[in-house]
Amino acid sequence: MKKNIIIYNGHGLSLSFMLRFLEEQGFQNNYDLLNSVEPDEIEHLVNPKSELLILCINGLNSAEALDVVDKSLHRNPEMNVIIVSISSEVKIIKKFFDRGIKGFLGKYTDYKEFQLAITRVLEGHVYVSNDSKAAMVDSICNVDEKKHDGVHRSELTARELDVLHLICEGLRSKEIAERLFISIHTVDSHRRNIMLKFNINNSSQLVKYALENSLVG
Repeated sequence: MKKNIIIYNGHGLSLSFMLRFLEEQGFQNNYDLLNSVEPDEIEHLVNPKSELLILCINGLNSAEALDVVDKSLHRNPEMNVIIVSISSEVKIIKKFFDRGIKGFLGKYTDYKEFQLAITRVLEGHVYVSNDSKAAMVDSICNVDEKKHDGVHRSELTARELDVLHLICEGLRSKEIAERLFISIHTVDSHRRNIMLKFNINNSSQLVKYALENSLVG
């Protein structure tokens, strides 16, 4: 039985283009594609078979969008959520990731990055579009430099920093092992050590923490 992908876009024409694109890329071969132009319908489309929710929040205020995410993930906590927005306001991006989303696509996302984001998130990765990531880095760099003196970068070994950089690029343990010429067991050991040092429980929180504290370039 197929799992499903849910797409919300408040503009019917934009929604039809998104659905057409997913069909052309063959997603309908593996997933049922559900859709809505009404935010109130989204919660009722979510079920245990829902693998991914693509939520275009243009037209919703941040409180409404966060409420949709909360209600949707309450119905299926295992579902992946990608936010699509013309705004890359850092504090809003952080709020969404705090709620448990796995991807954020900003104003300058093109169809290639859209496809890449969906693929990476369905593979279990966190994905932030290049423009939104740049906005987050700019925000971090504009914070008083003194604040960053207290960041725990020095607590990481050189190899742990290497692993952290690749985690933030969205690579899996196997890919990191191949890139660094070490075993998967060693990668997982470094990952656990990093999380223990920063008191973090999962990779999405680790990526968020690393970006917020300028631990990766």
